[in-house]
Amino acid sequence: MRKAVVWWVVVAAVMAAMQVMFAVGNLVEDDGGPLYGQLALVAVMLLGAGLIATGIARRVRRRTPASLLIAVGVLPSLLGISLVWFPPAVIYGLLALVVAYVAYRDASAERSPVEA
Repeated sequence: MRKAVVWWVVVAAVMAAMQVMFAVGNLVEDDGGPLYGQLALVAVMLLGAGLIATGIARRVRRRTPASLLIAVGVLPSLLGISLVWFPPAVIYGLLALVVAYVAYRDASAERSPVEA
């Protein structure tokens, strides 16, 4: 029996790619901030992207811990909400909030909609 892919898993995968792009772009582009701050942001974003990728890979076998990994990995994307002067970043941050909520709800559900 083939399992369907849920929409928020696809969005989380796109967010993982965006986190890597944002981390590398922030490191390459000098914004005048301290280097340790840029390195810390790179570490957090890459860790989040890694958690999302691991959660997606493990979701096929065990839904609950994998959904929690995805939810935690998406949390660094919430930084976009703080960029109120750039509406696409705010929309991206709000989408991250929705994906994190749905992933936590999926992890706490007794049965997955995919398994129903």
